[in-house]
Amino acid sequence: MTEQEKKKPARAWRYPPRSEHPDEVIFIYDKWCKNCGLCYGLCPKGVLTSDKGGHPVVSNPDACIACYLCEMVCPDMAITVYKEPRGKKGAKEQDGASCAGGAGE
Repeated sequence: MTEQEKKKPARAWRYPPRSEHPDEVIFIYDKWCKNCGLCYGLCPKGVLTSDKGGHPVVSNPDACIACYLCEMVCPDMAITVYKEPRGKKGAKEQDGASCAGGAGE
């Protein structure tokens, strides 16, 4: 370990409180993001895009399906999704009904 690494303070693994960004469905913590592009490259709905500098931007929050893929693939843990998956319960009920109806007839 070099002298510079020894002097560098440990990274605090604490996200800013929700009160600091109450209106955001997807929060990108700029201080931790290194602009790798994984989040917007893998977003299935195009919710995240990049600005001219390659920094991720939440450009279409209403299209977010809360798959949490961006949050899971971020190597810097710089993304937090504050949204519940939509339609999950309804999809299970619908699939169960169609399977049961098809098997019984």
